[in-house]
Amino acid sequence: MNILIVCKLAEHTLLENVLSPLLKAKSVEHIYVLRDNEGPKCEGRVSYITPGVGRRSQLRHVVKYFKASKMIREKQIDAIVGILIYPHGYLGERLARRFHIPYIHMTIAGQREYWMYGSRRERMNLSVFKRSAAITVTGSITRSYLLSKGFEDDKLYVLPNLPNAAFSNVPLANERQYDLVSFSRIDANKNVQLLVKALARLKNDFDIKVAVAGDGDQLENVKALATELGVADSIDFFGYVSGIDSKIKLLSDSKIFVSCSKGEGFPVSLLEAMSCGCVPVVSNVGDIVDVVQQGENGFVFEDTDHEEELVQHLRELLSDETRLSGMRVKAYAIRDVISVENNGEIWSEILSKVVEHG
Repeated sequence: MNILIVCKLAEHTLLENVLSPLLKAKSVEHIYVLRDNEGPKCEGRVSYITPGVGRRSQLRHVVKYFKASKMIREKQIDAIVGILIYPHGYLGERLARRFHIPYIHMTIAGQREYWMYGSRRERMNLSVFKRSAAITVTGSITRSYLLSKGFEDDKLYVLPNLPNAAFSNVPLANERQYDLVSFSRIDANKNVQLLVKALARLKNDFDIKVAVAGDGDQLENVKALATELGVADSIDFFGYVSGIDSKIKLLSDSKIFVSCSKGEGFPVSLLEAMSCGCVPVVSNVGDIVDVVQQGENGFVFEDTDHEEELVQHLRELLSDETRLSGMRVKAYAIRDVISVENNGEIWSEILSKVVEHG
């Protein structure tokens, strides 16, 4: 079976969340990727179709469409997979309709992928992608959203995002330097200011050390707020951390992973943190509740505008080291639930139904 993937995606995301699981599916022989530039070759089972024009040029999408059309005429393509709606979902769906090939849409940014540009765009997106032969979602919340919009139950498959394979071999460390860690882009949506406010509420009761990794347009504002609230000395700012080894080291050296985001799909950073034994305390966005069980392997909070709820959960963990250690072991066990092999089995099921029995 030959698959055409239409996507943008960073190389590591393409490899970890798409190519590796698909190549585990029993029936997949070769994957063609329609993308701005080449990426991981994967032992000769992956080929790339690139536009050969500037990555900033909107013309590249037109060129990609015609190059993909030519390739489809020459190769036997059994299914087309589009990732993210704009523009690659539309591009893949249009190619599939033109050549009468089953289209599978990967929803990796949660339900906000459909409605983030307003109700009119939402209606259009739902109408177009309801025609898909199958749709993958990262968890039950997005699945429920699509069901509420009239999508067919047997076309929806939960396919969780995956961390880098290196996180599957991280030993569980017990001695940790940092009490809290934040690992994200620092912008308005990621809402790191809420963590700083919570830290200010806790500083008189606990001697807390915090690691903040990331860069973005709100970084200086976060630093200024930390100074204003008198907690700057408690925070180490690491800036953008790119290397896998550096990520693993920082997460393995931290007890609690905090995310105050106002909107997510299914953040890989959460899985990476849990795979290093960080206990998550995270806002209830996207499909996070599929992996964080309240009070068992972490905490989920609802209020991303005020710090009281976040403070309550952090206080509960910081004041009980025994409980924190027990929850660390349960968070670490996420590696047994979410894996490349499990996602490969899900892809086998999807392709069997859509292509072989479609």
